[in-house]
Amino acid sequence: MRIAVVGAGAMGGSYGGLLSLAGEDVSLVDARSDHVEAIRSGGLRVSGVFGEHLVRMPAAGSPEGLEPADGGWADLVIVFTDSNATREAARAADRLLAPEGCAITFQNGIGNVETLREELGAARVLGGSSMCSALVEAPGHVVMTHRGPTSIGELDGRRTNRLQRVAAALEGAGFEVHVKDDVNAQIWTKFIVNSAINALCAATGLRLGEVARLPEMDALQDRVLDEAFALVRAKEIPILEADVRAAIKRSCRLKFSRPSMLQHVESARRTEIDAINGALVRESHRLGLSAPYNEALTALLKGREQDAIRRRENPDLDYDAWEAEVGAEEEKRAGA
Repeated sequence: MRIAVVGAGAMGGSYGGLLSLAGEDVSLVDARSDHVEAIRSGGLRVSGVFGEHLVRMPAAGSPEGLEPADGGWADLVIVFTDSNATREAARAADRLLAPEGCAITFQNGIGNVETLREELGAARVLGGSSMCSALVEAPGHVVMTHRGPTSIGELDGRRTNRLQRVAAALEGAGFEVHVKDDVNAQIWTKFIVNSAINALCAATGLRLGEVARLPEMDALQDRVLDEAFALVRAKEIPILEADVRAAIKRSCRLKFSRPSMLQHVESARRTEIDAINGALVRESHRLGLSAPYNEALTALLKGREQDAIRRRENPDLDYDAWEAEVGAEEEKRAGA
């Protein structure tokens, strides 16, 4: 298959590199110029649970940087950007796709499938969910740290030829592929997992195993999950609550990985909180449900995110001068 990966960071780079190793015709698109330049000059290094590989493959910062430039060519576009860039990624996919091609998203959070449908049309979109995990070790070097199931499906539940082709390509690259008749339920299951883990780690700096071993954090995780399951019940999404809760608790006990949201905070990047816990709050309010624990967690994470970005962009901020400036403005308003 001719495949383009839009968002070739930790996960996108790992999937793209492994698909290329398996013989698929893969090109990468990523907004980070240093990452793209490293891939173009020295190849993509893919390491971790699939072994150590160096893959030579096309990479560009935009669709226009890939050949041919006279129209769409990809049979499949895999969207792996973070959720803040979904609409931009969808528009990139529209430029890359051949007339009969389709796009699939493996992103975190909810709302990504809907955005792709708005930009591309429902007939050109597949749903997906990946329980793998990965990180960027350095520009041009991605590490897949955990191999979990990769679920895919047509949004209407059909078993189509294109779905089988995508499944075969992923299986050929070594992924554990599950073709789902109700892929939306799988997307929501991952959403719940992300809601119960990512922001807790990112807001505190703790890893999964540390969250599990601090009683106050373990109890807070249960309250976050209670609100998530209340939303799922209201939306009548078929998810086995007891099984999902048990799987999350077991993962937190056994693993000490750094979720992507914690990695984003530590590198002073914008997080996906609005598509995860923030989205849980919005959807709950829309249905008349309260979600105070997720609302508080979202606010705390936004505060930590803002602090990290401020420290990167303005490390020498003079708070005394800022305070004096605010005071002068207040006096001016009072005297007006």
